[in-house]
Amino acid sequence: MGEPLLAPVLRLLEEGREREALALLQTPQEGLPEAERLALLGFLEGRKGDLRAYRTLALEAARRAQTPFTLYHLGLALPPKAGALALEEALRRFRGDAKGEARLHLALAVALERLGRPEALAHAALARLKDPSPWTILHHLRLELFFGTTPLPSVLEEAEPFLPHPFPGVRLLAGHTLALAHLLRGNRGRAGNLLRGLLPLLAPPSLASFLVLGALALDPPEVRLLLEGAQVFLPREGWPWGFYLLARGLGEGDEACLLAAHGLLREDGALYALLAEARLKALGMEVEASLAPELAPALRPEARVLLLGEAGTPLLRLLGEGPLPSLGPRGTEALALLLAHKEGLSGEALAEALYGEPNLGALKALLHRLRGKGLRVSCAPYRLATPPPSDLSAFLKALSQGDLEGALALYRGPLLPWSQAPGVEELRLELEEALRQAVLASGRLDLLLTLAERLGEDLELWEALLERLPPEDPRLPIAQARVARLRREYGV
Repeated sequence: MGEPLLAPVLRLLEEGREREALALLQTPQEGLPEAERLALLGFLEGRKGDLRAYRTLALEAARRAQTPFTLYHLGLALPPKAGALALEEALRRFRGDAKGEARLHLALAVALERLGRPEALAHAALARLKDPSPWTILHHLRLELFFGTTPLPSVLEEAEPFLPHPFPGVRLLAGHTLALAHLLRGNRGRAGNLLRGLLPLLAPPSLASFLVLGALALDPPEVRLLLEGAQVFLPREGWPWGFYLLARGLGEGDEACLLAAHGLLREDGALYALLAEARLKALGMEVEASLAPELAPALRPEARVLLLGEAGTPLLRLLGEGPLPSLGPRGTEALALLLAHKEGLSGEALAEALYGEPNLGALKALLHRLRGKGLRVSCAPYRLATPPPSDLSAFLKALSQGDLEGALALYRGPLLPWSQAPGVEELRLELEEALRQAVLASGRLDLLLTLAERLGEDLELWEALLERLPPEDPRLPIAQARVARLRREYGV
């Protein structure tokens, strides 16, 4: 297989010295198999973001010689479904070479992970068993975090010794694994601190892999810088661009980015497509052919919470409800205002809406407390970086899309009826009037009746209902009596 002749190149790649490795590979070397030289040239093109060149060179390498090494790269370069098929066939053909088999099992684990299939863990375990290198150990530990049962503290304990490894690639893989483990434990602060320590190591080829973790763990200004840097280097295709769009969608609540990310990742990063699904659902949108029913059962509970937690978390109830116990009255009012103004509010506007005066000192203290409760509030303007799922957001979304049945189902009463904050009182009236006008314009009997009963004393709604009820409808006498009473009371 030419392993001794490949060793110097592989060593340079492990040490992160890609230019020197490329210099050795750019001209055919005596004794170095041409197929394996092409496979490595393709790998370097892939590292630079040219996935098509990687695929082309890997295909040519496998055409010239089918070895565990060339098929390893073919499996990584092809789309995951095709790559998994090629690697499964290669494993049936090549037996007895422990390192070669380990390489194929590792590539198959990566391909299956991209498809969201739990068998990835078994292949990572076999790769580790046959060749317990830092790469196989860390890949196995990372897949344990998605599909395994090893306690999270044990994963952390095993991965941490690799963090000071001399090879930058190993340090990055260890850091990625550790940051993911901290997020699964609900420790966003530790994950963020760890990622900040890795940022100086990130070269363009590594950016894509860290974008989603960064969006989940870093502060909004840091995420923006990371995205700005990545946008220049990433190919506009495949999982790297899918990760960029997902990270941007998570950071900005951008539905278009989340939808595009879901489309790119559902067959090339399926676990992260689940995260896009969950955030879209939290924003009041459903995706076609959801992956969650198929993939979620195989995930370990902590991973299920991380990837689907937004979808699995009950909506925060703000319509017709009292203050949220976790936030208190003023915190609940601030949350409602920020949810209703996705584009953000200036400090003066938010303070006026809450206090009736530009009390910026009180506002900053309140926002500090909300951040301590886990709400990610960015500034200039103040906005929710990752809005929690709420009936208010879902109601606004349904109303904007003309889904009046959905809006009525969510509108169980006025927005925070107890609140006297000026901005909340104004928003409360706006929401009710927007729903009234939409239902009146629809002219639909079922919607008119539902809203008329819910609001109770709205003469215009009852009159509109009375005009449309046929003579034989048993609800007609009720509507007639209600209209007559309200007209008397209102002096009409």
